[in-house]
Amino acid sequence: MKIYLSNPHLDLKGAESDAVVQLGASCSQELIAVSLASKAPDLYATGTQIFATANGVGVVYNPQDPQATQAIGRTLAQAGIFKVDLTNVAELNSVAALTAFIMGIYDGVHDVIVATSLAAADLVKVQAYATILCSARALAGSSAKESTPLKLIEKLQQLCQLAVTLRGAGQVKTTVIKRGDEDFARLAGLSAVGAGSINPPAMGIIEYIPQGQDVADVTAPLKVALVGKGICFDSGGYDLKSSKFMSTMRTDKSGAVYVAAALALAIVQGLTQRVACFLPCSENLVSGSSMLPGDIITYVEGTTIEINNTDAEGRLILADGILEAKRRQVGTLIDAATLTGAAKIAVGRDYTAYLSCDDALAGLVETCFKAQGEPVWRLPLDPMFARFMKSRRADMTNSGHGDGAPGASTAAIFLQHFVGEQLPWVHFDLSSAFMPDGSPYYAPEQSTAAGVRALATLILKLSA
Repeated sequence: MKIYLSNPHLDLKGAESDAVVQLGASCSQELIAVSLASKAPDLYATGTQIFATANGVGVVYNPQDPQATQAIGRTLAQAGIFKVDLTNVAELNSVAALTAFIMGIYDGVHDVIVATSLAAADLVKVQAYATILCSARALAGSSAKESTPLKLIEKLQQLCQLAVTLRGAGQVKTTVIKRGDEDFARLAGLSAVGAGSINPPAMGIIEYIPQGQDVADVTAPLKVALVGKGICFDSGGYDLKSSKFMSTMRTDKSGAVYVAAALALAIVQGLTQRVACFLPCSENLVSGSSMLPGDIITYVEGTTIEINNTDAEGRLILADGILEAKRRQVGTLIDAATLTGAAKIAVGRDYTAYLSCDDALAGLVETCFKAQGEPVWRLPLDPMFARFMKSRRADMTNSGHGDGAPGASTAAIFLQHFVGEQLPWVHFDLSSAFMPDGSPYYAPEQSTAAGVRALATLILKLSA
């Protein structure tokens, strides 16, 4: 799909390109004028969200809703309206509001045409932000055959490179460690999880290097390190998922996509510090060479893990990403993953779950999500949960066991072992990454990029 933005009072003749958002092109069509109201006229039923007006449509607008401008876009899309004139809607004529509106009207299928009264410089910002966000949504939901581990890393590198091009400053450096490379031997999680696939697992490292800094310095400190789970397809391995839960597992790479998109968004918003994404990418498939229940794997720093559930594979590769990040001097570590069904049970699909033992960092997370109008909820990370991870054959199991084990928290306990006690760290369990049935803000059967705007804000604040 394409999204076209224009200001009827400005000469914006943007050339067609591969970018998701175009300026000016194809905007000469007749558009539906949109206006806002606090409620529908009395002749409509209670709860009506969209109604006819003398010259277009009216949409009910609740300014108390933190996601109100995104809800307007979703309401129009649900009515099949994708070609709109917003020039007289003051509430939508800002960079943040129009970006949110595009996130709401986006459905991954229909082209969108929007006329706005935003100035040309602001439209350029919206183009950059919306292109990154919508590209992330499309990539997170792309098919497994289209996005194998190496292809995924390449596409995420291209997204970050696009951000550098739009920003006009800095550089992106990408390193790939794949099966068969000498350095791959230290990636125990990827070696085990990817053993059953013909598509080689790989660790992609995408680093933003600000203007004037040495690209060749592989030991330079990182202000922020981001680790994202890139499981390109998850069958569950020998602990095979049912078809009900396997059908959307192309989206299990959302963690890798969303942290790279957050880095890209932070770049175009003015990032001035060195930040890197560590992206362990693999498929979790069944074959004669696959990881088996009862296997024991040993990480490079000596930790041994008993595999008691081959469907708890994401944390195994995240551990590789965390250990790779810790080879550098890191200011703050952030990881993100579609890690557990337990997080979705705990907070639903409308909230993003997160866990951290650092109260100051948690407070900053809350501030950043609130600033972007994105719902977030902190789950407990208590040392007593470690008892659910005990093994008689290794240092830990890879999945919680025993009655009452809190799945999202035990997964975070596993990761915390590799992070250690000194490094500021927050873990996002991306409960809101995919919306199978839709919501007032997101289209059904679509990846959401929920949290990406807030993560970009968090990166910028930690890098200030």
